[in-house]
Formats: sequence, C-alpha cells, structure tokens
Amino acid sequence: MSREAYPEPPPRAKAGVRSLSAAAERVLIAAVALLLLAPCFWQPHIIAGDLPSHLYNAWLAGQIEQGKVPGQGLSVAHPITNVLADWIMTKLLYSVGPTATERIVVGAAVEIFFWGAFFFVAAVARQRCWIMAPSLGMITYGLIFHLGFLNFYLSTGFSLWLLALLWSPRQPWVWLAIPCALLAQLANPLPLAWAVASLFYVYIVRRMPESLRPLGFLGGACILIAALTTMLSLLSTDWSLGILVGLDGILGLAGAGQIWIYGAKYLIVVAGLLLIWFGLLLARLDRGGFMEDPAVHLWGFSLLAYIMMPHAILFPQYLFPLEFMPFRLSLFIAIFFCAMVAGGPHGRSLTRASSILAGAYFTMLYVDAKSLNQVEQEVTRLVLRLPPESRVVTALADSGSPRLNGLIHVGSSACLGRCWDYGNYEPPTGQFRIRVAGPNGIVVDNMQKVAEIESGKHVVTSQEAPLYNFCPSKTGGAPFELRKLDAGQTTCLPGVAATNQF
Repeated sequence: MSREAYPEPPPRAKAGVRSLSAAAERVLIAAVALLLLAPCFWQPHIIAGDLPSHLYNAWLAGQIEQGKVPGQGLSVAHPITNVLADWIMTKLLYSVGPTATERIVVGAAVEIFFWGAFFFVAAVARQRCWIMAPSLGMITYGLIFHLGFLNFYLSTGFSLWLLALLWSPRQPWVWLAIPCALLAQLANPLPLAWAVASLFYVYIVRRMPESLRPLGFLGGACILIAALTTMLSLLSTDWSLGILVGLDGILGLAGAGQIWIYGAKYLIVVAGLLLIWFGLLLARLDRGGFMEDPAVHLWGFSLLAYIMMPHAILFPQYLFPLEFMPFRLSLFIAIFFCAMVAGGPHGRSLTRASSILAGAYFTMLYVDAKSLNQVEQEVTRLVLRLPPESRVVTALADSGSPRLNGLIHVGSSACLGRCWDYGNYEPPTGQFRIRVAGPNGIVVDNMQKVAEIESGKHVVTSQEAPLYNFCPSKTGGAPFELRKLDAGQTTCLPGVAATNQF
C-alpha cells in the first residue's frame, strides 16, 4: 500500500518521560492481560445484565436443536448477525459446562475489547500510551459490559482492531482486518458500520490541506445530520430531551457515563476521571492543530450522533426496538476521546492518579459482584427444590441501584438445565437465534408479557399455571421466596438491595 494512498496522520509530540524498554513493555502487557481477567474469576459467576440470559438461551438453543424441548412454537433461526457469542456459548456449554463457558467467552471478549482499544489509541497517537490504560480498563468493564450486551461488546472489540490495523495500513499483518470485519459483522453490525465510516472519513480528510480540514469537519457534520435525520424519519423511534439533559445524558455525552454502574458511589470515580480527562484535553489544546486532527473530528461526530440518537429504534426486521442507543454511542465517545488526548507529553503523576481511580473502581465492582452472587446463590437454592421443567419467573429488582438493575436476569442461569425461564425476553424480540411462533409452555410469546413480568404485573393464565415466581417473603426472613401462582394470580417483583448506594 502506497504512502500516497494512505498518507501519515499529523505527527504528534512524544512523551516527555523515558520510554519503556521492549522487555519491560512485554512484561507490562502480560501483567495487564492477567489483571484484566481477574473480574472474570473473583466470584463464582459473572453477573452482568443480559449475560445470564445469553447463557441460558445458548443452552436452550442446544435443547431445541437436539429435539429435547417439548411441544411446538420454538425454533432456532440462522441470522448472519447478533449470533457470534451465542454460537460460541452453545458449542462450549455442552462440552465444558456453564461456569467455564461464561469465563472463557467473557474473558476472551474482555481481552479483545481492551487490546483493540489500546492499540487503536496507540495507532492514533503513534506511540503506546500507558497513561490511557487505566481509563480503558474501566471502560472495558463499564456500562456496556454490565448491561450484558455481549455481541455488541464483541463487535466493538473487533471493530477497534479493524481501526487499529487500518489507521495507517502498512503493517504486514494488515490482512487481519478482513477476519476482524467478518467477526464484527457476525456479532453486531452497528460498531462495524461506525468503524468503516470512521476510516472512510479519515482517508478523505487526510488528502485535504490542513487549513481546509475544519471545513471538512463541517461538511462531514452536515452529511451526518442529513443521514441520521433521513434514516430516523423512516423508522419508529423514541427520543426524549429529558434523557439528554439529565445527569445520565450529560455524563454519557462526556463518555464518563460508562463508569457509572450500580449506584451513586461510582460518581466519585466519575468525578475524578473527568478531572483527569479535562487536564488531558487542555494539554491537547495546548499542542495546537486541534481542528486539523481527524481523531478530533471523529470524537465530534460521535458527540453529534449522541445528541441526535433516540433511546430506542425499531428496525423492520425485528419485533422489538433496539434500546439503549445513547449508552452504546457513549462508548464510542469515550474511546475516541482517549485516542484524541493520548499523544502528548504526559508525566507519570497522571498515570498514577488514573491507576488509583481504577483501583477504587474495581474495588467497588468486586463488592457489588459479591453481593449479586449471594443473591444468585439463594435463587439457585430455591430453584433446586422445584419439580423438573417448571415454569419460573426469575425477575428481581436491585433496589440498591437506581442506575442499573443487576438482578434482572440473575435467575436465568439458575434455571439452566433445571427449569424454564418463562419471562425469557430473547425469543419474542426477533433479534436473536431462538424464535417463538405462539404459546408453547416454555417462554412467553410476545414482549408485552415480558414487560408485564419484568414489572411484576402479569396475570397468570390457565395455560401458564402453575407458574413459579420469586415474591417478597411473608415470613420476614429472606428478602424473597419462591411462590407457586395459579391462574388469575398476579406475578411479583421483589426488591433486593444487592448493590448499595455507598
């Protein structure tokens, strides 16, 4: 590939401290890679939003394919996207078991994501920027991870590798961009589209004289506004100004919302991180050439897309909207920000301050993961008492976290191999492999029932009875109990303070 086809990005200032030796850097890479895996092993199970549901549905897909699911109405489709993590889980689950499967798949996803982000930042900065490693580590175990959007998360990781490989594509291993793109497509098309569009823009703007690049940014912004306006006008969407101007929306716009997970205590880390990021931004402005930098442009486009993007979009091929769009875009904002500010002459004091914040952040995650696992163990203990193949409503509410309900699918993995998770949301959405054609006795057949179950307002029908449900305990001992519901009774949604505010 010629230099004319892919000009170099503008040169950046080198760090003002002595670089690490090659041997020291290899040791540091190995140490960071091992540390990244710690949250995948520090508790009996990884409880992260939709993750238990993905594991349960990987098992259920195998049961359907083997003809072990009674009745009709459930089938396994073969889409070309949103399937990568599910395929891998199904293959591993029946050979190594659920615990090893979740650790292998999630651990691999974490490594792919972090190192994709790290080497993308390095490609933009033209140096390995360890000052950004603590920030990238927190983003790796941030909001998208704890929402459990595993396919989206994996796709973002592979898309970051695509960006790293093609930012200045003259390395002998540039051909690896092809499998990265294919794997990203199998996982989720949105991050791949984001990466391809970013590279397309960068290749164009690099051909422009630096004095005209701000105009290129304005032109790109106009095209982005027109494209998003046209696309969103053709689809059913849900956009709210209240979400954008609230604390949630403001922190998401800054990218630091990715670090706000279960409760207010995380805002302490968010505040510290914003101070460090602000200092890095000022240093980047001092270096000059701000509006001539393509990385700055991509960050600006991400901000603009975040402002315009609705909370939910209903694509025609699905039966339920794709939700949490601002949360997804906030992830891109955070990564582009890290890439934009990384290349300057920074001392080790900021790296140490970032590492202290990361230590506090992961300590909070450990404490909350321990509490969530304790609830999951109690759920599993109660499920083991049920007759085989019972229908169970597994929804619980984490009353300790106004931000994210870490218990919403905690019972899904407890049901694996023991019972049917009747409120399983994946089949009715039409977004995943398992599809439902009507009432079947295994899972609800529409998203209205899922919403009723997740809010504790579903009235049990005669076809569904008996239905077992976790409800507030009547004895005053444990916070919840497993109750048998008959036709005409209403489901419960017990609140459990699993993660505390402080």
